[in-house]
Amino acid sequence: MKLVRKLPDWLIYAVILGLILINMFGNEKPADTPPPPVLGPALPNATPADPRVIVKIKPAQNGIGTAFAVDDNGTWLTAKHVVAGCKKVGLMLNRNKIVRVDVKKISGNTDTALLVSQWHRPPLVPDYSQTRKIGEYGFFIGFPQGKPGEAAGSLLGRRRMVVSGRYRSNESILAWSEIGRSSNIVGSLGGISGGPVFDKDGEVIGLVSAENVKRGRVYTVAPASLARILPNPDTDTRPEPMTLSNYGRRADRLRRTRQVAQVYCLVK
Repeated sequence: MKLVRKLPDWLIYAVILGLILINMFGNEKPADTPPPPVLGPALPNATPADPRVIVKIKPAQNGIGTAFAVDDNGTWLTAKHVVAGCKKVGLMLNRNKIVRVDVKKISGNTDTALLVSQWHRPPLVPDYSQTRKIGEYGFFIGFPQGKPGEAAGSLLGRRRMVVSGRYRSNESILAWSEIGRSSNIVGSLGGISGGPVFDKDGEVIGLVSAENVKRGRVYTVAPASLARILPNPDTDTRPEPMTLSNYGRRADRLRRTRQVAQVYCLVK
């Protein structure tokens, strides 16, 4: 009497395949996480002697930029140079829908402008008071070249941006060395102007203002400048930390929820 039956060939092959897969994936090591930034001293106070960044603003023309929600009442923040001189301004919700917004206030001293709309989104959480450290990471989110995209930078220090052309201004800004960006963006980050700058805690600490493509520099409005025009919103939203590993996913989520939106400017 036979007590042992011959195993079918398909079962033998399945066992062998299972052992191969276990050997392949069981020994796989998790992907290395990027090292934390090497932090330097605290960011010094702004002075008139800070290195200058010279920017010439061209005459107003149809263009695009980025804006983000700053309260529950339909107030948005963007860059002054994105909307100054525009006859019509809108926020793009999708390819087929643009919501008109009004320019509420244009700053005379900083590259900022407040927009107001009947369309409301939950505000982003800011942190304008924490002391910044040289070398810390910042994350820039928006619509570079009119496409969803983002970049990351390492804080270099303070600069003084001297603007001429369409208007004149002189303001303290922060300078960042670009260390990463979306793979679909090559060349200029134009179109991300007005987009929020996040720290590692996922809190807004600035607004993208200018760039130097050749040097790989991104310049942003200083936290103190935003604090003077924006009160901290009353929100229960808890920011999520940002890292070099996850800032792309976080950026996608903020664009999907339309807390970060594309701005359209029409001058005619």
